[in-house]
Amino acid sequence: MKNINLLGMKLQDRYVRESLMLTDRFIKKGTAHIILYLTTAVLLEAAKNEDEKEWIEAADVTLWGDTEILEAAEITAKGRYYEVKEKEFLNTFLRRMAKIHKSILVLSDTEEHAQELKAELIEMQNGITIVGTMTIQDIVGSQEKVINEINIIAPTVIMVRMPFPMQQKWLINSRKYMNAGIWIGMPEDFSCISKKEMPVEKVGKRILNVLFSRKVNKYKK
Repeated sequence: MKNINLLGMKLQDRYVRESLMLTDRFIKKGTAHIILYLTTAVLLEAAKNEDEKEWIEAADVTLWGDTEILEAAEITAKGRYYEVKEKEFLNTFLRRMAKIHKSILVLSDTEEHAQELKAELIEMQNGITIVGTMTIQDIVGSQEKVINEINIIAPTVIMVRMPFPMQQKWLINSRKYMNAGIWIGMPEDFSCISKKEMPVEKVGKRILNVLFSRKVNKYKK
């Protein structure tokens, strides 16, 4: 593990092997442990929001969704670059869950997004046990109902993809009541599988990476 500081956030960089060892412990403990996939877009937004910054820092494990984060943290090991680029943690984690027949619940902000995430997970790993999909349409009105339904299903893992501010608000009051071992949170811009990007998407990504690099360099001064 290597302690790093990005945009004022104190985080840890771990090889996949170490992160997986932690997830094995989390599964056995039962209380929802938080694993977050971070992208450059997420970090840029969190740098402007102290509450979100603290929430990210408090996560049990943080994973990188973009190799640019490694570059910003001055982590040059080729092995780490490969792990992030190929989404090695997620691939290996899903393979393990399929092997030991642990249940996965898919959660998102809309049913369409939940089904999209489910399809990507199945494409990544055949044989995984997805016990259902759930949505958070109205955080205030549906939170207790969603928690009750989650606890009835009692999944080992909750896989989530939706805006981080929504995840943060929802988890603050619900984490201690959820009967699940692991919450893997992904931002809405994170894709589990490699997709062909449109030219406009590539340009947008380049601009975002330039902004991220400039912001990181500013913090370093």
